Amino acid sequence: MLDRKHAFADLRLHLQDKSVCAYKDGEVIIDTAAGVLGRYDPRPVQPGSLFPVFSVTKGITAGMLHWLVDNGKLNLEENVSNIWPNFGSNGKDIIKVYHVLNHTSGLHNATVDARENPLLICDWEECLNCMAKSTPETEPGQEQLYHYLSYGWLCGGIVEHATGKKFQEILEEALVYPLHVEGELYIGIPPGVESRLATLTPNLDDLQKFTGINRPELPSTFQPAMIAQLATTLTPLFNMLNTRRAIIPAANGHCSARALARYYAALADGGVIPPPHSSSSQPPLGSHPHIPKFSVENPKKQKAAKSKDSRTNVNNNHEKNSSSPETAENNSIFSNTGYTSLPTNDPSTRVGQKFVGKMYKDPRIHDAFLGIGKYENLTIPNGKFGLGFSRLRSKEGSFIGFGHSGMGGSTGFCNIEHRFAMSVTLNKMSIGDVTASIIQLVCSELNIPLPAEFSALGISGQHGRVEAPLIN
Repeated sequence: MLDRKHAFADLRLHLQDKSVCAYKDGEVIIDTAAGVLGRYDPRPVQPGSLFPVFSVTKGITAGMLHWLVDNGKLNLEENVSNIWPNFGSNGKDIIKVYHVLNHTSGLHNATVDARENPLLICDWEECLNCMAKSTPETEPGQEQLYHYLSYGWLCGGIVEHATGKKFQEILEEALVYPLHVEGELYIGIPPGVESRLATLTPNLDDLQKFTGINRPELPSTFQPAMIAQLATTLTPLFNMLNTRRAIIPAANGHCSARALARYYAALADGGVIPPPHSSSSQPPLGSHPHIPKFSVENPKKQKAAKSKDSRTNVNNNHEKNSSSPETAENNSIFSNTGYTSLPTNDPSTRVGQKFVGKMYKDPRIHDAFLGIGKYENLTIPNGKFGLGFSRLRSKEGSFIGFGHSGMGGSTGFCNIEHRFAMSVTLNKMSIGDVTASIIQLVCSELNIPLPAEFSALGISGQHGRVEAPLIN
């Protein structure tokens, strides 16, 4: 842990309904949490609490595609339509995998028409079909515009068509099990983890500071001035269980800070699996069952119990609905979660399971993440994004790391040279200045260069101005 008592005390002053974790040289140095799970949920935040992290999810999804490339299942320069035949219509036949990762496919506004039914974003197959039918708004490869929702479905369609497996199967195979973060990293939660969920609350006064800010790298439909309005709409939508259970690989990750930091700690080391997480963090990371199992009771006894305790059941309706196997079988919500069956060889049930080695074999995997070196021609010069990750720069302008932030302030990132990785997860959505101040404090105490992206945000936020809000 960070061996500076005054710094740690200062850090906890910054924490309110947040969790923070950091690794240095492969070892955990910070793992702390404070606050409560939600405005109407007074239970304390725990190390294993699951936070909705919005676009932080994109960095996780990017790691999956790079894993497929590293294992020979995917080629960055291949046409997406060669992998996903239905995708080639309406001028999309020239879109390549790297265009999607680099936010240059021209499909930045492609999404389902959810005006009458917002829950359409929870329909995995419908969202993939919409991507297949969409039309680019700009010539692929020419302009980098943030694909705020379409990124996830485009990547998800590529993953499933390249492997013949479900998206979440690849998530587990590539990241969850090797990192031993079972039960603490999901894109679409399974039934049974509801008690560990943090709920979102918008800080509307803070979000109003977006007004008047223009970000040219963002599409017109996702400019900062719209964020306060979006947050008001998205907060109740993304607090709903059926949304949380949906596969939305651009925006629906649920993870603990310690799982997210461990992911970036591995990426900082080129994919080397870090040693086991700190034993002082309880319950231990990876100890939660990744896909909770339920005992099957006698239906006649269940019926009798319902008749006898109907009032109790009404009062506890939410809790029972979230964990009942009968509900899971009969409610259409679960058909889109990707957790339709429970594997008998689930590594989370194996006592003492250890993972060693590397997640990636390519010794130049950092170049792939950043889109530099031999990958330079696959990215936009000096663009914000490499191949799936946000590039992080020093104050002098050189690339020092990569990561991805989410609307509201959650983030995960790493500094390559210093073998440093950090995550902040929160449930009170803001412009991100508190997140930046936490990162500034930790980097200062460790004498690690602060990424310019967090430096500009924190300084301007202290003066009531926000020039670079943390929204992607």
